[in-house]
Amino acid sequence: MEDSKIQLKTNEQGQIANIELGGMLILENTQTIKKEFVGALSCLADRVKISIIEPAEIDLSFIQLLVAMIRQMDKLNVLYRIDWQIGDDQKLLLEQVGMSNEIFLTN
Repeated sequence: MEDSKIQLKTNEQGQIANIELGGMLILENTQTIKKEFVGALSCLADRVKISIIEPAEIDLSFIQLLVAMIRQMDKLNVLYRIDWQIGDDQKLLLEQVGMSNEIFLTN
């Protein structure tokens, strides 16, 4: 089984400005994703771009982690943008679970 792909990119000050996620964004990989998210929180730039690029699969556990990350960034006053490169089936899943309004926005 393919793993999740997580890449953290820093700005000139060494702060995390871009988070790229792809691969298998599913329950089996949530501990790895959560560990990366928690580690990134203390090093975030004032503005962060989160890119979901070519996910092989997405499930609700990943969406819950992403929403938790967004809420933490809100508490830290970090501005963010989420770029989704996902298929229509995956967009439909997000809409059906009622998450599209929360995660397709930019603050």
